[in-house]
Amino acid sequence: MNNPNDNPNDNLPPMTATEDEVKPTKQAYRKSGDSDGPSGARNSGGADFVGAAQQEATGMLKDGMAHPSTKPVLTGAAIGAVAGAILPVVSLPLGLAAGAAYAFYKRVRP
Repeated sequence: MNNPNDNPNDNLPPMTATEDEVKPTKQAYRKSGDSDGPSGARNSGGADFVGAAQQEATGMLKDGMAHPSTKPVLTGAAIGAVAGAILPVVSLPLGLAAGAAYAFYKRVRP
């Protein structure tokens, strides 16, 4: 008998909608011909993160509010600004930058 807590969608990767199709989030901005290296293995080093962050930032700058990452990053910036205004040690600009950086990081590495 199936457990009611078992959801068949739990094992699916997070999805991102792009122009023509829906792809797993980490693969959303790769070109279809790009390879993950030998036998499809991904390198989880720092260069991979920097490249993904650069692609994400470039996409956000080019597409503006139409890019799927822009609104979550702006929401993170707003939450950080509110936290910066409330907390005595953190200033408003620092909270804004920290909130945006955290939201951007979570978009690149969920």
